[in-house]
Amino acid sequence: MMLPIRSPRLAVLAVALSAACTAHAEAPAGSRSATDLDAVKVIAERTHTEAGALGDRALRDTPFAITAVGREQIEQRQVVSLGEAFLLDPSVTTQVSAYASGWSSPIRNRGIDLNFDSYRVNGLQVSSWGTEWPLEVMEQVDLLKGPGGFLYGFGAPGGIVNYITKKPTDVPTFSAQFGWREQGIVSGGIDVGGRFGNEQMFGYRFNAYQEKGETFNGGHVDRKVGALSLDARLSDALTWTFDGVFQSRDLREESPQYYFRGLTSLPRPIAGDVDNSVPGTYYDTRSSLLSTALNWQINSDWKASLSYGVTTSWNDVNKIFAYIDDTNGDYAVNVYELGGKSEWKLAQALVQGSFGTGPLQHQLVAGVSHQTGLGWDRPYEFSLIGRANLYQRHGIRHDAVGSRVMTRGDETVQQAVFVSDTVDLGHGWSVLAGWRYNDFETKGAYHTYPVTPTYAVMFKPSEAVTLYASYIESLEAGSRVGNSYINAGDVLDPTISKQYEIGAKVEANRWNANVAAFRLERGANIDQLTDAGKRLVQDGITLYEGVEASADLHLTDALTVGGGVTWLDPTYDKLSPGSAAQEGNRTVGAARWSGVLHATYQLPWVEGLETYAAVRYYGDVWYDADNTLKLPDYTLVNAGVGYRLLASGHPVTLRASVENLANRRYWSNAGVGLPRTFALSVRFDM
Repeated sequence: MMLPIRSPRLAVLAVALSAACTAHAEAPAGSRSATDLDAVKVIAERTHTEAGALGDRALRDTPFAITAVGREQIEQRQVVSLGEAFLLDPSVTTQVSAYASGWSSPIRNRGIDLNFDSYRVNGLQVSSWGTEWPLEVMEQVDLLKGPGGFLYGFGAPGGIVNYITKKPTDVPTFSAQFGWREQGIVSGGIDVGGRFGNEQMFGYRFNAYQEKGETFNGGHVDRKVGALSLDARLSDALTWTFDGVFQSRDLREESPQYYFRGLTSLPRPIAGDVDNSVPGTYYDTRSSLLSTALNWQINSDWKASLSYGVTTSWNDVNKIFAYIDDTNGDYAVNVYELGGKSEWKLAQALVQGSFGTGPLQHQLVAGVSHQTGLGWDRPYEFSLIGRANLYQRHGIRHDAVGSRVMTRGDETVQQAVFVSDTVDLGHGWSVLAGWRYNDFETKGAYHTYPVTPTYAVMFKPSEAVTLYASYIESLEAGSRVGNSYINAGDVLDPTISKQYEIGAKVEANRWNANVAAFRLERGANIDQLTDAGKRLVQDGITLYEGVEASADLHLTDALTVGGGVTWLDPTYDKLSPGSAAQEGNRTVGAARWSGVLHATYQLPWVEGLETYAAVRYYGDVWYDADNTLKLPDYTLVNAGVGYRLLASGHPVTLRASVENLANRRYWSNAGVGLPRTFALSVRFDM
């Protein structure tokens, strides 16, 4: 049953916790204690990652900054969006809320938007247009910070997000979860796993999830998710795997996407739960992934894999944009109708292992890959349908009228050969060198053969500490020069971005810490003025320099505190003559300072009761390249409580959380900031 629109929320939380305490008091005296439930937690969370062409590595042995968020964190904070997943990383800001659509990327890292080719599921490229992949079926989500050209091929330099799906469990697993999130979104899901057959040969993991209801700003969401993971231990050395994920996500009458036009000061921010939606609008998406692999453990030192996967996306859009053009909050209401679908196919063979040459030890990774991409698009329509005001409910409606006929777009083929070698020099020193040869073609238009390298030096004064210095590049496909240039018709070479990074990683028994200093030179197309006229060349540079640091400290068995800070100096360094006035300005949407403090505490007077809190500071950002309109800084407070108990001998977990506890009103990169939002959930484990 859905709760009333304006229910007494604090009372709801109190009732939930009261029920939990009552159930705890009624548990049989001889039953297991709540502390026995630790077995259901993810073991060794956030210690390992799959870094593309670098193969499988411990996080502390990867010479790049990587943030990994595991299942326990996702559940503890009741995370429903990628921005929330990386809330504790001060370098990451969200671009869209959980119940809104974005054009390209859900997040921004180190001041740079990730784009449509920045997202992977189990290493397979997936679409991020207007949607996010379901965290409910993921075991972990990793963010590789900076360029990933060597690791994954062509992509934007902001970073790579890789989701890792849940895998079959060795012991039988069954859990059911139910939740509520205001304004009136109800959800439910199941998670089933185990093994069967002769000598437990076959493994399975099945997840299903649905959420549906009214969002906090008057919209409606209906999201369905299914995921299946299988494996078969064909022999002691050979294993077959299969993964499938499907998501249907329908948004109705979502809040407009707000933009500012021609302003030097801001209108008063509205509350995040103000309903400025336009009836008749929608943003519907369908996403799927199918992949299979053979994994061969050749011997104790070597292993190989052969994998193939297909990912697809489909969208149908009738979306509203609000262009605010005065400080009174008046705005033009524009509608954007479009639709399309895309498909990626990836085949990859990989071998990795270790060997010695005299006194040197090598960790080698080598592989080949073949990826194709194909898209279809329908005609889009962009039109002004009226005027409205931020602070007054309007009566505008818009029903879709655009054509549904799709035409085939460009087909891309990306082939690669890659190899990396990490050489142990002894006495804690090692060096890494890797190269990726790319054969990238947009059929009928573009063909290039760039090489992306990576180099690193690492020093481990002890097993728990890694010091490193690294260099890596990224590639973005070139473009065909337009008719306004004297080199019209030329196809430019790929845009190269370069990142230099030094850092340290520590993983001790009761604390861990990471610090990194980086310089990223992002390439761009700029105008070159000559006596013959204007040429378009790839000679532009935007600089992103900064330092980020984070740490977690287990003060006691009951109390963990942590935090992080990021300082960023992002500037336009080399621009076209027509934009020369912007040189030296801070880049759009990049905060100089960001920080976070968080803590988790297991309350001693009620066994199994745990609380957490996080305070996140977002620094001010410029809205435009001319640095004339600034979005002010703001601070958000999130908090929650979880309670583990036994009911009839089965683990039960109750959670309550609140985002934006102080109900702060603010403008963000994503437009209107989120309101104070409560969420409740209960999970039963068999």
